[in-house]
Amino acid sequence: MGLLDAITQGLSKKKSTLADKDYKCPSCGAKVTLDMERCPSCGVRIKSMFRKKCPKCGELNELDAKKCVKGDYDFEAEIARAKKQVWRCPICGYEMDTLYTKCPVCGTRFM
Repeated sequence: MGLLDAITQGLSKKKSTLADKDYKCPSCGAKVTLDMERCPSCGVRIKSMFRKKCPKCGELNELDAKKCVKGDYDFEAEIARAKKQVWRCPICGYEMDTLYTKCPVCGTRFM
């Protein structure tokens, strides 16, 4: 692993979303992801089996809910933040939303 590989890996940390993870179907135990409509094994609707919990009020919401039914928490904004690409300085750890040639905090040159 060279220096360029280390810098590229440190700069391009991507956050994972719930659809990227594998879960077990509560009905049959088959491997499912939350972006599926039905379980490929038993046909149970995924939305009816899984709920997402609001981090502010704790209310259980539909899997495809855009906002919490009780509170003012915006699930779509959370997904947008998770998909946003972030570059991280390998020296000081400063996170940037755009790629610079030099870290604005510690001055490390990237290219």
